[in-house]
Amino acid sequence: MQRSSRVDYDAIAELYDSTPHREKSADPELTAFLAGCGTAASLTLLDIACGTGNQQIANRGIAPDARFVGLDGSLGMLRQARRKMPDIVWVHGDSAALPFASGSFDFVSCQYAFHHFRDKAGMLREAFRVLRRGGRFALYNMCPQESDDWLYYAYFPEAKTRDFADFWPPDAIVLEMSATGFAGVEVQRRHVHRERDLAELLSAVRFRERNSQLLSLSDAAYEAGLRRIERDLDNPQKHKVRSDHLCFVTVCGDRR
Repeated sequence: MQRSSRVDYDAIAELYDSTPHREKSADPELTAFLAGCGTAASLTLLDIACGTGNQQIANRGIAPDARFVGLDGSLGMLRQARRKMPDIVWVHGDSAALPFASGSFDFVSCQYAFHHFRDKAGMLREAFRVLRRGGRFALYNMCPQESDDWLYYAYFPEAKTRDFADFWPPDAIVLEMSATGFAGVEVQRRHVHRERDLAELLSAVRFRERNSQLLSLSDAAYEAGLRRIERDLDNPQKHKVRSDHLCFVTVCGDRR
């Protein structure tokens, strides 16, 4: 069973939905895919590493007659998903050895989980295998290679080192997907810029279980990062509001 290389999700499953930014809206790539289909009633849709199911539950609002399946390696996360929407099919399984027949799905997604997989190439091969012809795969993730000025990295530099090891750059994902057989592979980037109050940042990072970057750190590195933020807050010569930037990518490909 392929489990996260960074976080024990069984241990945090009960708290997961109480943390910020867990709400989901319908997947825009699924919306675009559905626009090109005659009817959604016969479609079968898979979300790999579905967690507590928030994405598939949101997606169901735009395709209520389709068949939805969520797969995750954490039984704890799947228990939360089943409590919320028991009539979606929630499956415990390995992203690099999907327990589905070839050509089972019209649309496959993976939302902000690719960096957790130990066998990333295997996961992409499996996503291609279970797609039907005419189907689409959409992968969403953060791009640390284009997020050098993310404040987390300024205060927790070990997180940057870990992320560069765990997150494939977009070009590597495109190359692997193309080699696997996906056609028309494309990358979209979304750059999020904002001004962030350091007091708010300190409050947020004190809840370590809310962020996989922080959970992947050693205790010493995490505590050192907290001290860095505290020192800047106490220093009258330091700005208390700083610019922050994070890059996200969407990589899509089709099976023709």
